[in-house]
Amino acid sequence: MIDIHTHILPELDDGATELSVSVAQLKMMSEFGVKSVILTPHYMPNFYPTSKLTILEKLNVVQQKLNEEEIPINLIAGAELFLEANSISLVKSEDLTIGNSNYVLVETNMSGFAADFNDNLFKLLRAGYKPILAHPERYLEIQRKPELAEDLMHRNVYMQLNAGSLLGHYGKQVKKTAWHLLHQGWAHFLASDNHCRSDKYPLEKAVKLVSHKIDDYTAKLLTEINPQKILENDKVNMFYLESAAKKDGFFSRFRNSLF
Repeated sequence: MIDIHTHILPELDDGATELSVSVAQLKMMSEFGVKSVILTPHYMPNFYPTSKLTILEKLNVVQQKLNEEEIPINLIAGAELFLEANSISLVKSEDLTIGNSNYVLVETNMSGFAADFNDNLFKLLRAGYKPILAHPERYLEIQRKPELAEDLMHRNVYMQLNAGSLLGHYGKQVKKTAWHLLHQGWAHFLASDNHCRSDKYPLEKAVKLVSHKIDDYTAKLLTEINPQKILENDKVNMFYLESAAKKDGFFSRFRNSLF
């Protein structure tokens, strides 16, 4: 598995508090089959103005410790960017993309999209970036109107669900919304959003649940195939479901050469 949303770098945001915590979490993740981890500390200019240089310095410290302890995980630099008017300039100046790709993990207000939300996304898209909206199921507007996720997908915005959402860690409404998005095919990635606050790893359990409720291929698509495409800066298929038989109310997944 590849976990694309984590807060494991120590002392950068509200995630890991020290190096030992980071290493312990990564060791646990490795034991559950995680091979690569994208490190995405919050980037909020007024709260967490973390530079890419600082992220890389922390990454190197953690990676060296992993190598010393023979923990087989590859770390990739990224960030979780809070969208605002000058986000496009920040992505460029601070190099806030994931690894060497054009993919950018973004977030916004949980209680409501800002008036310039779509405009800020458009600026990223126009500049050639590929925004991934973190945990869409947690935003109040998408909970009220889940089809907003599909609308954003038509605007070339990808969706990343939190594993904890599928497990009910954020409440019933978030869980309901997450599963609805997943069943509709309005999700491209499943990640932990790991803040190092538990010795349990939600992604492993969520993957098993997705395999049981939907199928193994979907679980693999969201945690292996699509994340690998980020690392290769390859195109992730935006719409991978089609209605197979509307009268029966079920969906079939494309298994074509794109995968």
